[in-house]
Amino acid sequence: MIYTDLNTEIDVGSSGHLIEFGPFKALVDCGLHPKRMGLSALPNLSKVAPETLDFIAITHTHLDHCGGLPVAARRQHAAHILVADDSYELLFRMLRNSRTVMAKQREEFNIKEYPLFDYSAIDDLRARVTSMPFAHTRRYEINGSFADVSFYPAGHIPGAASVMFEYKKQKILFSGDISFHSSGILKGAVPPPGRVDTLVVETTRGSYSRPEGSTYDGEVERFTASVSRVLRDGGSVLVPAFALGRMQEILYIIYKAKKAGKIPAESPVFAGGLGLDIAEYFIRGAKRSNMFSFSKQHMEGVKPLRGEIVPGKDFDTKGIYVLGSGMMVQNTPSYLAAAAMLENRANAVFFVGYSDDDTPAHKLLHSAPGDSFAFRDLFYVGTVNCKVDKFDLTSHADREEILKFILDKDPRNVVLTHGSMESREWFMYEILDRSPKTRVIIPEPSETLEL
Repeated sequence: MIYTDLNTEIDVGSSGHLIEFGPFKALVDCGLHPKRMGLSALPNLSKVAPETLDFIAITHTHLDHCGGLPVAARRQHAAHILVADDSYELLFRMLRNSRTVMAKQREEFNIKEYPLFDYSAIDDLRARVTSMPFAHTRRYEINGSFADVSFYPAGHIPGAASVMFEYKKQKILFSGDISFHSSGILKGAVPPPGRVDTLVVETTRGSYSRPEGSTYDGEVERFTASVSRVLRDGGSVLVPAFALGRMQEILYIIYKAKKAGKIPAESPVFAGGLGLDIAEYFIRGAKRSNMFSFSKQHMEGVKPLRGEIVPGKDFDTKGIYVLGSGMMVQNTPSYLAAAAMLENRANAVFFVGYSDDDTPAHKLLHSAPGDSFAFRDLFYVGTVNCKVDKFDLTSHADREEILKFILDKDPRNVVLTHGSMESREWFMYEILDRSPKTRVIIPEPSETLEL
């Protein structure tokens, strides 16, 4: 069995894995790096020869896992493209949005290779993509050799899956992004039973641990209490949130808190753009799924954010602003809103998920009151007067949960991916200490290994 890490650097980046077993060859995920543009945002597809893949499996529809799919698919016409049932419509919605953004970036940043694909390429994929029920096995044959493929709920976002390949009694499991706790709208991961031979596993949260006594439910309570306090004191709250999954979860939390009297019922809630479109899909998709729930009532009182956002000019309407992106990437609604709200002492910016070290979200989280904060592309420097806090509502499993998962699966090989070197090394040392016979691999970018 041969494994190739297609990411171009050791980080969360543009996910992509090539696995070869017997006569079969599979690509698991093909993402776009969220902080890169042009061809450099893709995984290293030069490692994947044209017309050689039997499978392309997408674990979930965040763009760092699926955004490069049309690029990979146009050179792999015979490949079976597989996603979980709950991901099918989301996949095309996210790809179309990505194509629209790339077209704008071509104009703004003069990126000649953008867009990397057009709408017709996305439409062509519909006839090629097979949606998979969870815990259902499909068998494929090449010249008398058989491979079984199955998807299992990963709990990260609706439709997120762990993917398992079985060949000659060998089991190869890709965790994808995984979360074991159930949230308000989504059930936690349900991995396949028993041990596996090779486990390729995410390590996003390996560099830190949830504080002792802290729980997801406890963080929800702390979040709602903090939001209520800001609103009652006459301020507004900005919640930067990923458009897919996190925004809908936060809107659900706010809805429940209002109904329970924990947040003033009259408080306006604003959301924007893609997240509202995805909420509409969630409302439709939840009727067909037994893994997540979301309904029109959870959007009660939520209004679309309209009008120009001006740096240094606070919003006239006090309320809760749930806006993408979660990392406050430049030119996103949350980034622009922060430039408007930052200087008002009554306001707050509350982060609810993961942020890379070099993002505006991380920089703001590590700013002290009174610090200057530069929005360079807006030609604006503000002062951090508002409250800034972080709530651990991420949809990635805690490192202790991931470690238990690894040990329970008792693999012969563990490949550590999707995390910083610090995160991967924490897992490596813990695994070797507790299971010395396990082969632990931290692959170099674009490295090919025999397992």
